[in-house]
Amino acid sequence: MIDFHTFENVVLEDVAEYGRAKAHHIYPAGTSTLQISATRGQIGFLFEDSEVATKNVAIIPSAGINPRYFNIVLHKNIDEFMRKYATGINIKESEVGKFPIQLHNIETQDAIVKMIDFVEMQENQVQQDINNLTSLKQTLLNQMMI
Repeated sequence: MIDFHTFENVVLEDVAEYGRAKAHHIYPAGTSTLQISATRGQIGFLFEDSEVATKNVAIIPSAGINPRYFNIVLHKNIDEFMRKYATGINIKESEVGKFPIQLHNIETQDAIVKMIDFVEMQENQVQQDINNLTSLKQTLLNQMMI
C-alpha cells in the first residue's frame, strides 16, 4: 500500500554499504556517490556500471531498497547533513554513516521514483522546447538582418 506519511527514520550506515571510492574499481549500476573532498554536497547516481572518482564515497543501498529512491532521499537531505557534518570544504568519511534517511515501504519507494522520473522527463522536454525556440529565434533574427 502506498503511504507517503509512514516511514522509518534511519541512518545511512544501517541501510547501505559505503566507502571511499577506489581508483579503477567498477561500481554497479544503482550506486550513489557523495563527493567528500572539496565539496558543496554533490551527489551522483550510476545508471550503468562505471568507475567513481576517488574524491567520492560510493554508497550501495541494501537489498529491498530501490537504489533510485535512495538517491532521491540523499538529494532531499544533503543540506541538513552538510550543515551538521561538513568541516570546511570536506566531509569526513566516517561521518557519512550518520546521513539521515527516511525509508518508506517498497511500494511507496517505487511510486516516488516513478513520479520523480516523470517530472524529470517533463523538465527535459520543456528544456528541449526552449532550446528549439531559442534556435528558431536566432535563425529568424539572422534572416531579418540580411
